[in-house]
Amino acid sequence: MVGKVRVHELAKKYEMGNKDFLNLLQELGIEVTSHLAGLTEEQVDKIKNHFVKEEPEEDDEVVEHKKKKKSKNKNMKNKKNNDESSDDDRKEKNKKKKKGRRTDFVVKKADTEVGKVVEEDGIKIIKMKGEMTLGDFAEKLNVNSSEIIKKLFLKGKMFTINSPINIELAEEIAADYDVLVEEEEQEELAFGDKFALEIEDKESDLEERAPVITIMGHVDHGKTSLLDAIRSTQVVEGEAGGITQKIGAYQVVKNGKKITFVDTPGHEAFTDMRARGAQVTDIAILVVAADDGVMPQTIEAISHAKAAGVPIIVAINKIDKPEANPMRVKQELMEHELVSVEWGGDVEFVEVSAKAKINLDVLLETILITAEILELKANPKKRGKAVVLESKLDSKVGPVADILIQEGNIKIGDVVVAGESYGKVRAIIDDKGNKINRGEMSQPVEIIGFNSVPEAGDTVYVIQNEQHAKRIVEEMAKERRLGEQSKRTITLESLSESLENQEVKELNLVIRADSKGSAQALKDSLMKLNNNEVAVNVIQSAPGAITESDIKLAEVSQAIIIGFNVRPTTKAIKEAETSGIEVRTSSIIYEIIEDIEKALTGMLKPEYKEQYLGRIEIKQIFKVAKVGNVAGCVVVDGKVRRDSNIRIVRNGTIVYEGKLASLKRFKDDAKEVVAGQECGLGIENFNDIKDGDIVEAFDMVEVKRTLTNLTK
Repeated sequence: MVGKVRVHELAKKYEMGNKDFLNLLQELGIEVTSHLAGLTEEQVDKIKNHFVKEEPEEDDEVVEHKKKKKSKNKNMKNKKNNDESSDDDRKEKNKKKKKGRRTDFVVKKADTEVGKVVEEDGIKIIKMKGEMTLGDFAEKLNVNSSEIIKKLFLKGKMFTINSPINIELAEEIAADYDVLVEEEEQEELAFGDKFALEIEDKESDLEERAPVITIMGHVDHGKTSLLDAIRSTQVVEGEAGGITQKIGAYQVVKNGKKITFVDTPGHEAFTDMRARGAQVTDIAILVVAADDGVMPQTIEAISHAKAAGVPIIVAINKIDKPEANPMRVKQELMEHELVSVEWGGDVEFVEVSAKAKINLDVLLETILITAEILELKANPKKRGKAVVLESKLDSKVGPVADILIQEGNIKIGDVVVAGESYGKVRAIIDDKGNKINRGEMSQPVEIIGFNSVPEAGDTVYVIQNEQHAKRIVEEMAKERRLGEQSKRTITLESLSESLENQEVKELNLVIRADSKGSAQALKDSLMKLNNNEVAVNVIQSAPGAITESDIKLAEVSQAIIIGFNVRPTTKAIKEAETSGIEVRTSSIIYEIIEDIEKALTGMLKPEYKEQYLGRIEIKQIFKVAKVGNVAGCVVVDGKVRRDSNIRIVRNGTIVYEGKLASLKRFKDDAKEVVAGQECGLGIENFNDIKDGDIVEAFDMVEVKRTLTNLTK
């Protein structure tokens, strides 16, 4: 790779973005996997020739004409900006005139209407959210519910007017009436949308922002030392046992561009923020010691970064040590689907030494190039918006919050709200400990002024006044109380219910075992249970005790935790109880497999077969006021129960399927009649019964399904 020109260097030379340049290389037939890939001399010549053909030499007259045109366009653009600025000024003045009037407090609710009906190009479309009752769906179709019940019954499906139907069944029913069904996501409004605090960004208002980086990895692999080396300040000495004691964030400047680093005390804090809906990190740096290689917490970090969906840059640290083996690290990480660019993958690997300060510049450049590809932008003109990284109660100044400003700015005197906390900003301190008057976009700062301690992961908004902020806080507190009442725990049974409507149902698992070998063996055994209807999805499989981090990962991923020959830590037990996560442990491998097999079996769609009961012949029809037609009959075979399914057969043809409305022996209601007995009966939702009709009674019996009788 040494001496080769890298893709991003040529992209810069030809004034193209990395994404566009990679697409161009693909068109030219040059196969590269990343912006950091090296190019051969032949490939560089091929690219050069492409640009020479595209840009023929121009004579002086053409060049002069272009200069004049460019100058003219610039003047017109400036004039347009000035005009727009004047309009903005006028609008601002009008706003100031109305400043005395307080904007009404807004609380938006998610659209909860079930089964909206729209018409597009002459086609009727029912938009569904989750499930709805058969009766409601029939109403949207403008069809009698008994008609749908009958059709489903003929297909061996037992439904009533109040039975819930899912999207697949709704589509099947609607197809008979030339109506389409579309699924709409269940909408849960975010904090900002709920209180009308968000406005749509104009493309022209967006500006490039600093990338936010989280350092992750195994304890003692040099996370804090690396941060310290980059920041060039002594923060390591005051820390105990190599464990970071406080969530901090700071900015560095490289090539005139800022990079924000967020330091977390553990992967669970990273996942906890995601659980609260705060996507803070843009890029994860995975630190792996070159002498130790991949360790249990390294695997944890990979799982958390993948679950967050952020790109990973691997920093192989401690390469200055004699026993350092970067090649081994790369090979071990391949097992976890992290393949370096030079080996044909898409993950950037940088070999560094925090102690000897080797290749720190290369790491920062790699971060900037990755950020350029991500095209990170935000709006500095919007109301101030931030996320709480950490918070605490200081005995001298009260509640303190470490925040990362994401949009706009926050200044002293601003009224802010975050979840159930609000207040007026009294002081702002930057990452170097300096008091400042205002925090800018993408800047980590500490603010003082909240009335109570906000929670990590809460979104902070600048609000127009304290009355508005108080009402938001009251509404949030009310919603939290309602949420606590309806909070569901995540168990195998509840997951089976929630997966009812999925085509191929997946059961997410986090596996912990007493050794790497047994963890792999258990994973392999469980994966063999997969078939074309249900599947096991192992989010993480690793040796070691069940930790808090596993609980957080399971909560975010809606997973069950399986422990083989291991137990959860005390903190993990408490966290599992709080989060409602199911932890199943056993020292017998087949018991675990049986448990999961039962859960997967429960997720299979049920199958039914018909069981014949008996038949009745209708001898005479009686008309009864307010009831309709009632039949006088005799049971000719078997028996008929009051709750049996029935079908009416006329001249060998089925004319109706449904249920009995009544079954009587003389004047008394009967639960059952048997062969040779006379009886009277009424049919539910069907009045057209005639002499000589045969009423067949049957049950639909569920056939127990197992994983073994399915095609793999």
